[in-house]
Amino acid sequence: MTLSKHPTIVLLFLWILVLSLQAQQNNDDETLRVFIFAGQSNMVGSDSKVKDIKRFPPFEGLGAPQGKVLFSYCIGRQNKMRSNGWVALEHVNNVVGPELSFARKVTQHIKAPIAIIKCAAGGTHLGGDWNPDEPIGFKMYPLTLDLIKSSLVDLDKRGIKYRIEGFMWHQGENDMFEKNYMP
Repeated sequence: MTLSKHPTIVLLFLWILVLSLQAQQNNDDETLRVFIFAGQSNMVGSDSKVKDIKRFPPFEGLGAPQGKVLFSYCIGRQNKMRSNGWVALEHVNNVVGPELSFARKVTQHIKAPIAIIKCAAGGTHLGGDWNPDEPIGFKMYPLTLDLIKSSLVDLDKRGIKYRIEGFMWHQGENDMFEKNYMP
């Protein structure tokens, strides 16, 4: 029996091989999982102050750095706060962004290391600052792309194997009365 006469067997073998390789990749506990966070004021964490953590027991400890989680960020409008590369995950400007509790929860459930790239600014608009086609104002969309690219290039330069695992968008309130975004 030759395989050229039985293409179904060849295809079945290739399919099993591909599934096996995918399973190995999905179970890889060494590949850095990169999560991208972007958004407006709620993504910044504008209303969540580090000093208030003690009032909310589930968030206890979020004020401390999470040394095992890499963090690259650009936060704000005019006076942007930047990490200028990868740092340990911690609060920025004394506010508790959603990445802090997210990272703590994810690291409790997976063995692989994680990294977060975050670009956020309160008081920005979807139709202007975040517009991918014609950004105006603070031009958050191209800024976010540049931050993602430079952060990933840095991982490549360090020889760190990674994969983009997810994207989180957290809306603010700035567009809630914008007629173009209402039904």
